[in-house]
Amino acid sequence: MERIVIEVDEATGKKWSLAPAKFRKEVSEKISESISKILNDTRKENFLAYLDEIGEKMKQRGLTEEALNDILKDND
Repeated sequence: MERIVIEVDEATGKKWSLAPAKFRKEVSEKISESISKILNDTRKENFLAYLDEIGEKMKQRGLTEEALNDILKDND
């Protein structure tokens, strides 16, 4: 595991420091999973947006889905 630092309000920080180690470990694991999911989803969303952008540029340049299928057919 790698340690990261997040900022919370003062009351939450105090409660955290008083919480049992087992509880803190369980919460840390859930937070780690949540952060990982968010980062993975964001990357996927960015990638899909990038593909949409490329698709739009190709469409503007005349590369339609039909033209692409014709090109792919010719290569078979």
